[in-house]
Amino acid sequence: MSAPASSFPHNPASGQPLAQKFQLPYGCNLRDELISRGINVYQSVTRWTNCNGKQLCGTCIVDVVEGIEGCTRRSLDEASTLRENPETYKLACITNLYGDVTVKLMPKVGAAQWTR
Repeated sequence: MSAPASSFPHNPASGQPLAQKFQLPYGCNLRDELISRGINVYQSVTRWTNCNGKQLCGTCIVDVVEGIEGCTRRSLDEASTLRENPETYKLACITNLYGDVTVKLMPKVGAAQWTR
């Protein structure tokens, strides 16, 4: 059961809620669930030029601010892609959920992330 969107503060520029709560199926893919709800996980032009969840572009970065233990652990490829970022950063396309998590979208990443 999700909380009503009106119970969360809204972004004045977009009118979108700054936070949303969802009940998701056990083992679901984070990127797929967010995209199915119309939530953009990509920054800038990568919204249109991403790899569609194939773990090729490394642009669906999210920060799991709570509940990292409820996510799949980092693979070697994911660890390499995110090597200059905090341990709580995940690629949404290969993150499955097995518990309650709080995710921050479009976290700040270093310039090196975009020059690979």
